Amino acid sequence: MSVTRVVAITGCDSGLGWAIAARSAREGIVTIADVTSVESIAEFRNYVKCLLTKNPNYKLHAIINNSGVMTIGDYEWQTPAIIENTINVNLLGAMRVVSAFLPDLRCSALENKGSSRPRIINVASHCGLHPLPGFAAYSASKAAVLGWTKALRMEHMRYGLSAVSFVPGGFITSSNIISNQGATGNVILEHLNEEQKSFYGERIKSLSNYLEAATTRDVRYDSLKDENILETFIKALTEDNPKELYKVESWRYMFYYNLFKLPLPEASHRWLVKKFLNFPE
Repeated sequence: MSVTRVVAITGCDSGLGWAIAARSAREGIVTIADVTSVESIAEFRNYVKCLLTKNPNYKLHAIINNSGVMTIGDYEWQTPAIIENTINVNLLGAMRVVSAFLPDLRCSALENKGSSRPRIINVASHCGLHPLPGFAAYSASKAAVLGWTKALRMEHMRYGLSAVSFVPGGFITSSNIISNQGATGNVILEHLNEEQKSFYGERIKSLSNYLEAATTRDVRYDSLKDENILETFIKALTEDNPKELYKVESWRYMFYYNLFKLPLPEASHRWLVKKFLNFPE
């Protein structure tokens, strides 16, 4: 009996999630795409489990944690709710999904007879590899994802189950990840005290206007067309013995992130970061 691989992907309403789900399906893999909330993880797992039970030739091959949120702005500006939501969605949400599916994935790995390893794929970020100003909570959440994924990989390697970090690079104009940034700027201003408003107010308005202008166009669910991102993801999904990290870098990202690694004076490093971000003052 031939085996049909099944993958389950969270956060598939637009951008990267929709694109990798579509690309996975074109590979001939049964793909279950979900816009997962904390409340729906159990339902999502039950749906997948039911599908596997009804189709004995189906085997769970991968769980892909793609759901993510990001609010850009200095850490001091961000409300406790924004910070907690960033950690809750990007890290704890991914952990809850893995906890729900891990026994099934491990069983699938133990039943695996020399074919491609079942795996967990967690979408990380360059911000997790190198933190940036304005991305403190987001960088922290993605750095934690990278560390957690490494630990999962070491814990489950003996069972034939792999864990992989996927860093897709920049695709912000093909995603809704900062679509609420303009409205968030107003929430931030309301949260600050009078001294903070006086000190940061103009910077917050300037950055919010800049980011809102960058996201005013309607981002279609199928707007991500970067073949390098999609084909790198397919390698992470289908290679028999996947690597620990799959990373996509444009020339711009490669240039700056390699410079960031150099032992430069702190002033030079700050200048490079400023040039890379190109945010208004």
